[in-house]
Amino acid sequence: MSSQIEAQLTDEEFSELDGFLLAAEEGEDRLTVDEAHGYLTALTVGPEMTACDEWLEAVWGSPLFSDATSEARMRGYLLRMQQEISTALASQSPFEPMMLEEVDGDEVVESYEGWCFGFMLGVASQSHHWEQLPKAEQTLLAPIAKLALLHDDEESDMDDEEYEAWIEMLPGSVVGLYNYWRNRQH
Repeated sequence: MSSQIEAQLTDEEFSELDGFLLAAEEGEDRLTVDEAHGYLTALTVGPEMTACDEWLEAVWGSPLFSDATSEARMRGYLLRMQQEISTALASQSPFEPMMLEEVDGDEVVESYEGWCFGFMLGVASQSHHWEQLPKAEQTLLAPIAKLALLHDDEESDMDDEEYEAWIEMLPGSVVGLYNYWRNRQH
């Protein structure tokens, strides 16, 4: 149990990682922390884990670190994030996708679009496997794909009730996909 606790990132570490990812230079592609969490979730859920150096590059591009300590710290945060995702999925507990809270006037709005977008990037990076997903299991991917489409869509015609319904399906979708790929490997 203590290794699980050690693997979990603190709020400060998440903030530091998010700040690093958001500080990308002009033209440099980096995922935000919620997109990175979704991306790593898809790789962990899917049929095979991508090599660490490959997924690190997909998350943070080719950053220039000020020193080896900074690089090791950010690498460690992402590795711990991936381990936390893996541990959560293996526990068969309800999985909670990472959401961001955004202030809209007097209201705090929960946003899952970035996480879903990152998940779909992970699916796309292994499309040769995910294309083999049977039709019945494709329905598990539908809530994630639907919400991912909202990521850059400022003019969504989805109402709050429909949005909430899709969000409620996310934990079951992730666990269902994880179980499908694990059962298929055995």
